[in-house]
Amino acid sequence: MELEGATIVLTGATTGIGRATAVALAQRTRRLIVHGPQSPTQVTDLMNQLRAGMRAGGGVVYLQADYGELEAVGRLTEGIRSATDRIDVLINNAARPGAPARTLSRDGIELTLQTNYLAPVALTTTLLELMPTGRIVNVASATHLSATLHLNDLELARHAYAPSTAYALSKLALVTYTCWLAKNLPNPSIEVVSMHPGVIATDLLHAMFSIGGDSVEYAAANLLEVASLSGDNGTYYDERVPAPPNPIAQDPETQTRLHQLTTNLLGRRA
Repeated sequence: MELEGATIVLTGATTGIGRATAVALAQRTRRLIVHGPQSPTQVTDLMNQLRAGMRAGGGVVYLQADYGELEAVGRLTEGIRSATDRIDVLINNAARPGAPARTLSRDGIELTLQTNYLAPVALTTTLLELMPTGRIVNVASATHLSATLHLNDLELARHAYAPSTAYALSKLALVTYTCWLAKNLPNPSIEVVSMHPGVIATDLLHAMFSIGGDSVEYAAANLLEVASLSGDNGTYYDERVPAPPNPIAQDPETQTRLHQLTTNLLGRRA
């Protein structure tokens, strides 16, 4: 996928990996639509930086949406539709660390699952018709490799809750969804992949783990590399290298069951 001249939607673009990715994309793409939870007045510096880096004739749009409210995802979709009639690349990067204690969103859903999984699924589903061709990159995490997908308890209401457990489960759900979507895309010209961007020194990482990490620019370079590839579908990347995901994610029965549960959860809040 050629990023030069493309229209790209990037979620979670105001901090950490997303911000570094937005800055890198601004230097290459034609039209960039970035998302974050902050109000437009809170991202003035970022927007000025992105506009300064854009090529002549390029443009950048900022759209606000709090993934803790599914209605906000619907408003984000409408904002994207108003900004463009075509998307070449969708990068679902927005995420949060597991909350310190199990917390429900305004929709009554466990907050980590909603932010990291349900909201990106809802956004992707509503934007597919704007992608005659293109590539979807779902930013996951290597933590999914050791996670368990509790299909009878996705929201960890009955299993032991820990911030890292909730985070890893949400990312396993996202990788599993990616594998399912690759086989059920309405348009065969669209590709969807997931990736671990690296162990990156961000506030998100340090909220759950006391470890160091690489720079956000390193992660952004990995993300742009995976976004610019083509000819594969359903692949999981460990940084820039295709790698086996958690076997759970590749199980067709698990994929189908997760899709049903996801549809039910989103339908209840529609």
